[in-house]
Amino acid sequence: MRPLVFDALRRHGLELDKESQTFLRSAYLKEELRSKIFLRICRDVLQSLAKENIPNIVLKGPALAATVYENPVLRHSHDIEIWVGERDLTKAASLLPALGFAGFEEKTSQVTLVHESALPVVLHSRLFSIPYHCASAAEMWSRRLNCRIAGVPAHVLAPTDSLLHVCGHAFYSGSRQSLRWASDAWLLIDRYRDLDWDLLFDCARQSRLVLPVSVTLSYLAENLDAPVPPTFLTRLSAAAATTNTVEREFAFSATRSAPRGSLRKLFRDAQGWRGRVSVLKWMVCPSPSYLRWAEAPRYPWLLPFHYVRRPVGYISRRIGSFLIASLQRVGFKRRRVFNA
Repeated sequence: MRPLVFDALRRHGLELDKESQTFLRSAYLKEELRSKIFLRICRDVLQSLAKENIPNIVLKGPALAATVYENPVLRHSHDIEIWVGERDLTKAASLLPALGFAGFEEKTSQVTLVHESALPVVLHSRLFSIPYHCASAAEMWSRRLNCRIAGVPAHVLAPTDSLLHVCGHAFYSGSRQSLRWASDAWLLIDRYRDLDWDLLFDCARQSRLVLPVSVTLSYLAENLDAPVPPTFLTRLSAAAATTNTVEREFAFSATRSAPRGSLRKLFRDAQGWRGRVSVLKWMVCPSPSYLRWAEAPRYPWLLPFHYVRRPVGYISRRIGSFLIASLQRVGFKRRRVFNA
């Protein structure tokens, strides 16, 4: 975020002590140099995909840097993320070693390779890692827009779909702590003042992301004065209040997986006894539909074993954490005695 802060201070003529100015300016210059290498690699990847006629959509950092940021340098990107069709995933990955990529790592719906400069490229076969939220993928492909990234033709998500992706991904990703998502979403809303809010609402419902979008956009409007229509937020909040059990269970999972999240904190922060009962039920006995989407068992008859594994896994982790903490305390006491 430092280059973005430096640019904002410079544009608004705000005073800052010399040491802090030097610190922020150095970060900006470093990002400026890094972006030249980043864009060169990005250009090579996009040209390679275009040469083989592989349809794709550039996501997140490179796409937003080229469309909503005044200067691409201001949007730091840890990697290059590209959405390709499921049938093209392996073919697209096979093109990258010739460009200096190695370390083929394949997970469900994505392949990651790392460039010799240490820059990763992540190829996705679906927009969200949780297939439960990928219902509107076909419409998003049909609405994709043309643009230029790194000087070559490319495709990006339409503004409405991009905002849905930013908010949905932020809700489920631990990287939301960096607040890059807040900058992305705020600038998207500010850049596209004619955003189709009705379409966003329909897409959020179709993708089962009403609750995540309600939480993230309410935060932007209330804390960062993002120009989100109040009527839209009211409508979204009302829809979020009626979300089904599976959507709420995914919300629990997202909160639990946050860097500072824990089951104990989730239970403690739940509102009222109904909220605590819902959390406890999700911890011990989540709905079968949630497990099918979240755990994705290969064989349906394995589903009952997941109910056994959840409490056993939780107890095992608690015991492991207790033993590690105990050993660390013993080691600390021994060091104190030795040093004395």
